[in-house]
Amino acid sequence: MGFYSTAQHNNEFYNDGALVHVQAGAEVHVWGDVHMYQATGDLQNNGLIKTQGNSYSDNLFQQSGTGTYRVENSDVNVGERQFIEGSYAVRGGQAATGVNDGSFYDLELANDQGLVYLDGTGYVADVRGSVNYWVGAVYNRIVTHDIGTTGAIVYPANGVNYSAIFGLMNPAAGMANLTNNTVALNGNMSGTDWGYVQGKFRRAISPVGGQYQYVLGVEPAGAGAQRGMQYIRMDFAANNYDVIEGYFQSASPNVSPVGLECSGYTINYFGGADHGEWILDDIAGTGAGVYEAWVWPQDDNFPVGVVWLITKDNSFQGTPNDCGPSPVGLSRAGFNGFSEFGVASTTQLLPIELLDINATGINDHIDVVWNVATESDVSHYELERSEDGSSFEYVTSLNAVGNTTQLQTYSYSDYDVRYFQNYYYRAKSVDNNGQYSYTPVAVASIENLTDGFTDEMVSLYPNPSNGDFALSIHSNETRDLNIGVYNSLGQLVQNKSVLIASGNTVMKISSSEWAPGVYHIEISDVNSGQTINKKFIKK
Repeated sequence: MGFYSTAQHNNEFYNDGALVHVQAGAEVHVWGDVHMYQATGDLQNNGLIKTQGNSYSDNLFQQSGTGTYRVENSDVNVGERQFIEGSYAVRGGQAATGVNDGSFYDLELANDQGLVYLDGTGYVADVRGSVNYWVGAVYNRIVTHDIGTTGAIVYPANGVNYSAIFGLMNPAAGMANLTNNTVALNGNMSGTDWGYVQGKFRRAISPVGGQYQYVLGVEPAGAGAQRGMQYIRMDFAANNYDVIEGYFQSASPNVSPVGLECSGYTINYFGGADHGEWILDDIAGTGAGVYEAWVWPQDDNFPVGVVWLITKDNSFQGTPNDCGPSPVGLSRAGFNGFSEFGVASTTQLLPIELLDINATGINDHIDVVWNVATESDVSHYELERSEDGSSFEYVTSLNAVGNTTQLQTYSYSDYDVRYFQNYYYRAKSVDNNGQYSYTPVAVASIENLTDGFTDEMVSLYPNPSNGDFALSIHSNETRDLNIGVYNSLGQLVQNKSVLIASGNTVMKISSSEWAPGVYHIEISDVNSGQTINKKFIKK
């Protein structure tokens, strides 16, 4: 099928409930507007439809096929605004695709003003294949808001106030179906704010996961204005989110309580007022699945920060200490569920320039050493220790040099430790005004050392024996031991607790009442938790 209509908006392609089939390889050029209506209205497009006007529909008509629909005003209606109005959309989640579905397969944008508007509320236009932002002479962007046919254009400043939603209902992960977008990864979109969705954008999500890019934002306004494209990417693991909808809120407060993060930095700056936040939501509200978020704030005027992190719902969520040196290209993992995503930082420079911190197990203690290149107005250090890497307790204080540009080394030997236990250490630098910050965490233990409780320290004799036998233990320190004897069936035959002194200890074990057979002697060190097993044969 192929034909040309030769007027502007009054020479229309009007389908009031009929079946229209465009075969593969055919082209339909419409110089006016396109109308698609009624439940019996079925547009089966396997070719190319080009419209110079606007596109209108109701929420009943159906569209199918794998053809292309191009919004173009190169012949007539030059310089005019072009609209998609009604319900050229999948009217629901992924399950509605092909059932309650007026969506385009491939949508191409070629308006000479670089703008295609969605007029209406809710799901106005979706694509099941891909959207191409650059087919004509200029890049286009999709504006999900009705701004009228004439007069001054007034765009909402925040994404929440855009009334319509554009969707990519192809659940394939990646950026391939957002053709000719102009995403930049350097944090500066000035002059290239095209090829994105201005307003609200939703994507169908595959249950197997993958990377899903949300190329969206608000009206461009130049460098430093925190406007235009604001790129965010979600890296999903296996999930059941179905469809995730997003938009950007310019100058959202994003006020969070000051707290410690990023291995102990005081996070006291929240970038919402200076930049804004991304709002993403699981529309069905029943989805779950872990994901990682990546953000690329554009044209920002953030202050200089030492470390940065992504916040969720105005709080520190996700994987602890998952931070970066810049808000541009920042990521954070371990999220589940959806809402607000912003960025936060510390604007307070550390009072020290830390080179490293190390913890090393040595014989019967752990040495903790940290090296500092410079100090500025530092009062002292407080060493803290944890057995689980989360809950830290005070160990000791060390006076600081205070102000220096010379290398300083601080150390502490911790003897209050057990064998075979991991210990986590961090140093808290406190300045003369009471401000403080933390070093990263170092971990060490004293397991598998020769002075531990080892198999060579225990012997049995005589073995085998038809009478009593001796248990000899050589130790370099006092030990609290549990001794259990088990027969070949694993039944406890004898049990006792003993406290042995440093040196060689010999204990007599009476076996006169034991039946002949093989027995297992289990000696456990209460403090270290290590267990030694010996085999004894009773004749």
